[in-house]
Amino acid sequence: MRDLDGKGVIRSDFVLLHGDTVANLQLLPILEYHRKLQKQDKGAAMTLLYKETGLRPKSHALEEETVLGTSTATGRVLFHQKLSHNTKKINFPLEMFLDEPEVQLLYSLQDTDICICSPAVPPLFSDNFDFQTRDDLIRGLLVDDEILTSTIYWYKLKSSEYAARVKNWPIHDVIHRWAYPLVPDLSLDNSDDPYIFLRRHVYRQRSATLCKGCDLEEDVVLAKGTVVGENTQITRSVIGQNCRIGKNCDIADSYIWNNVVIEDGCCVKFSVVGEGCVLSQGVHLKDGCVLGAGVIIPPVQSFLGLRIVSHSITELKKIGPKAVMVLAVNKDVDSEDEQEGPRVSGLTLVGEEEGEDSSESSEQLSTSSDLSYRASPVPDDTSLFFNEVMDSLSRGYDDKLQCDNLVLEINSSRYAYNVSVQEVNYHVVRALVSLPSPDNYWGQLRMQLGYFLPILVNYIRNQQAQEDCLQALEEVATSRKELRDSLLKLLHLLYEQEILGEEAILKWHSSPDLDDPAATPLRTTVEPFIKWLQEADEESD
Repeated sequence: MRDLDGKGVIRSDFVLLHGDTVANLQLLPILEYHRKLQKQDKGAAMTLLYKETGLRPKSHALEEETVLGTSTATGRVLFHQKLSHNTKKINFPLEMFLDEPEVQLLYSLQDTDICICSPAVPPLFSDNFDFQTRDDLIRGLLVDDEILTSTIYWYKLKSSEYAARVKNWPIHDVIHRWAYPLVPDLSLDNSDDPYIFLRRHVYRQRSATLCKGCDLEEDVVLAKGTVVGENTQITRSVIGQNCRIGKNCDIADSYIWNNVVIEDGCCVKFSVVGEGCVLSQGVHLKDGCVLGAGVIIPPVQSFLGLRIVSHSITELKKIGPKAVMVLAVNKDVDSEDEQEGPRVSGLTLVGEEEGEDSSESSEQLSTSSDLSYRASPVPDDTSLFFNEVMDSLSRGYDDKLQCDNLVLEINSSRYAYNVSVQEVNYHVVRALVSLPSPDNYWGQLRMQLGYFLPILVNYIRNQQAQEDCLQALEEVATSRKELRDSLLKLLHLLYEQEILGEEAILKWHSSPDLDDPAATPLRTTVEPFIKWLQEADEESD
């Protein structure tokens, strides 16, 4: 958006959507509705598109649920919040009900992630560096509507219209014909072998071959040239072209790409098998296995959550009584050394059964993306950003500067040093708890937090930001005794001010870093507050 704004290529209303969107709606009436709103409200920046979910609990439950508060008279969006599955309560701003004669609270809507935007939207991203996503923009406009002078409206699609993103595997909306006329049997490519639509949402091209006793239960797409062997069961799965599936196989909740060979007795559940893969006899893939193109699995192997991207034959090496290591044999045709041995290229270690912990070799080869901030040295730009945040907060408190101006300073520093949103949340909290001097630490911190509360509200907005905040508190508390002694009171204060939620605090408390010897003792110091939270939760239940 910032790049588009810098080039000045957008000069009229435009449609903002993701590349994985599937829709059968008519956009022209929606654009006309948006332009009508602009005539009534010069600040109308966006119109959000929603679909009534009706009696569709399955797909609705799998996605982030959205609660919408709107003005009944104007259709203006007053409240917008996406809920996680663990959300127990929602806090509505009181002014929303005081300023409007009648407010609608809507929970039965599916967010299509499509919106009509005015030309004022790209400059909003340029002027507000903390806007990274569409949801950030919506949240910012609703929180700071008086400052940004921009408003948001909503539009409900007709019952015959459909729009959604392809964000998870099991929804099967196209197979269930919610996107009609975008359905497999429509033959948009004018194929001479169209799909046949059968009962229980089974689609099969005529050239696909079904042997005796095989069963296509429900929600199955079977492409041309594919052969399914005797007594094989397939349910809630998509099978590509020219696949060879053997006898007595069980395939469920999976996607099989073109030219895949699945030999007799295989079981594939909740998995994705790439083009040209070969599953030898008796292979079991379960619980989120993903195979890239050309992977070959030897006979009688079982995998849970395996991830392989390979174009060559794979080998298995025993590394323990219940564990194997998957090796990709990559021969470099340009290499002079043709005797180069197998390499491990970011492959995960998998066990034949769930149970015992991995051996030392598995620990050395296992990888993790959940590195803490202290697991690697802080880059120079990040250190400079933290120093500038410290300087801005210290100067702002001494000179009693407006918090809105300090937020602008922090955002400018963040943009200058190319710091991520999570790092901003982390270092802002880290700076706040690092400001007070050791003498009367808690008294100073409480006064400073009262002054800087708008800054915390600005940055600690969601579950991820709360986790960043707690990580920063733990980081500083492990090295600074004053904060460690005050952590219980600080968590209680942040909870009362609704900066930290009960869910985030309990999650942090229950998941200490076992590699950090200070993590468990630190949580012991706040145990009385945790017990109070749990007892309060039980009483509310």
